[in-house]
Amino acid sequence: MTTSFEEAYERYYPAVVRSAWSICRDLSRAEELAQDAFVRAYRRWDKLAEGGYAEPWLHRAVMNLSLTAVKRRTRGRELEATSGGFASRITPLDDTPQLDAVVHLLKRLPKRQREAVFLRVVADLPEEEVAAAMGVTVGSVKVHKKRGLDRLRDMVDHKDGANDVSARGTAQAARR
Repeated sequence: MTTSFEEAYERYYPAVVRSAWSICRDLSRAEELAQDAFVRAYRRWDKLAEGGYAEPWLHRAVMNLSLTAVKRRTRGRELEATSGGFASRITPLDDTPQLDAVVHLLKRLPKRQREAVFLRVVADLPEEEVAAAMGVTVGSVKVHKKRGLDRLRDMVDHKDGANDVSARGTAQAARR
C-alpha cells in the first residue's frame, strides 16, 4: 500500500523542517525550505511513494536546498561587505559562527559522504531508508557515513582558528 501525499506530508513535515533547521537555524526559513522540498516531491510523488523512499528523498532534498540557502546567505554577506551596504535588504538566516563552520565542513565532504552523514546523523533516518534514497546498499551507507565522519574529525582536528572549538564540539556530537 502506498502512502498518499497528504498522509506523508502530515507524517514527515515536522522531521523535514528539523532537518532544514539543523542547517539554516531559522525556523521560518526551515519551514519554507521544507515546503519547497514537498513541492518537488509532489511532482514525482507516484514514483517516490511506490519506491518507498519518500522520507529519505525529502530529507536529501531539504539538505540540498538548505545548503544552497546558506551559501546564498554567505554570498549576500560578501556582497554587502564589498558594496558598501547596498545589499542590506538581505536577511541572514543566522549569524552563528558555529553554523557556518558546520556548513563549511559539510560542503567539503564528497557528495556521497555528505549525503550519508546528513541523512543518517542529522536526519536520523534508518540505514535502509538512507540506502534507498542514495540508491546504494546498506553496507555502502555505513562506509560512506564512517568515511564522512572520519573526514570531518580530521578536518576539525587539523583546523586552526576560532571556529576550531565550535566545530570540534559539533563533530563530537555527530559521533554520538
